[in-house]
Amino acid sequence: MRRYSFLTCLLIVLASVSLAWAQTASKGSCPDEKTLTQNARMALVEAQKLMTEKKPAQAEKILTGFLQKHPDENHAFVVYTLAACYLDLNKFKSALEQYEKTIDFCPAYAPAWQNLGKICFDLKKYTRAGTALEKAWELTGRKNHLLRFHAAVAYISAKKQRKALPILTDLCSGKTGPPEEKWVKLLVQTAVEVKQPKAALRTVERLLNRSNPDAYLFRLASVLYLESANYRKAAQNLEAYSLVATLSRQERKLLADLYVNLGIPSRAAPNYAALVAANPCARLWERTAACWFEACDYDHALEAAQKGLVAYPKSPRLWRIKGWVHYENKDYSLASQAFGKASGLDHKDINSLFLHGLCACRAGDINSAKKALEKVACHDRYKARALGLIHEMEEENI
Repeated sequence: MRRYSFLTCLLIVLASVSLAWAQTASKGSCPDEKTLTQNARMALVEAQKLMTEKKPAQAEKILTGFLQKHPDENHAFVVYTLAACYLDLNKFKSALEQYEKTIDFCPAYAPAWQNLGKICFDLKKYTRAGTALEKAWELTGRKNHLLRFHAAVAYISAKKQRKALPILTDLCSGKTGPPEEKWVKLLVQTAVEVKQPKAALRTVERLLNRSNPDAYLFRLASVLYLESANYRKAAQNLEAYSLVATLSRQERKLLADLYVNLGIPSRAAPNYAALVAANPCARLWERTAACWFEACDYDHALEAAQKGLVAYPKSPRLWRIKGWVHYENKDYSLASQAFGKASGLDHKDINSLFLHGLCACRAGDINSAKKALEKVACHDRYKARALGLIHEMEEENI
């Protein structure tokens, strides 16, 4: 019988193990082929042939039969190949057991650690998967960074984000070259989850300082600044992101809300207007009109209030805003009508009732003013002012 190099046969059998791994494995990291007995070698070659013919079940019978007949001839290559059979047969628990045995025989065999990590992940043994994949990364010369990223994913799946964070920070540090987008995004997500945004922020800021930074980095920076309660920088970065990408509805609303929080209604209003144009609702009409009014853009405020009232005529807030716009424009008759509508829709809104009376008074509608102010005078907070206006009107009419 022709003698084959067992390692060559094995690499053909285990399609799931990349050639690159075998090439980068350090000296002494593979099982010793020389220690195989003739019986073990023959069983393995036969199993290899069956596996290349896509007959893993028959290959498994060959190897399990061999181990039953020769229990003292157990070898790392035998159990590793048997694990591959189980893997092809979707017998993950049995494969896991054989990979663990392989590692017991040969603790520095990187392919076994890699496959162990994959199976543990599939079996939701996430912590073990993370340690196995990290070990595989170490044994392959710390150059296969995808392995390390998957280790971080495994730790996160095990709800051990704090264990994943330093891995992701190192991956995105630039030491291993430009980080992949998914690495940076996961770093930010993990940093936010463990409430440590500053570590991720340093990385994102460094990446933003490069020439022609990727657009997604501005979005991530806004998330981290928001988490750090730096609302101005959060808004600035989200605004920058909007210049090169289309904001989602949630992002647009966040940007508008940030500008409101910063006291910049002139920047908030256009964003609310964009939201209401795409999906109108009473609350958005109210916010749009209110921001235009606070920005002293009375024309846009009135336009927003009137359009909103067409669809939502029972919105007290839109009537109030309309009233204030007319008040600022000294259209007291229209202001009185709008404040009267607001107070009629919200009986607890005594301020609108007072303004209804005040504007009616300035518009010369004495009867409406007196009627409204007499109701307002029943409330301690407005009593003095309401009675004072009534007194003034009575003196003028004497």
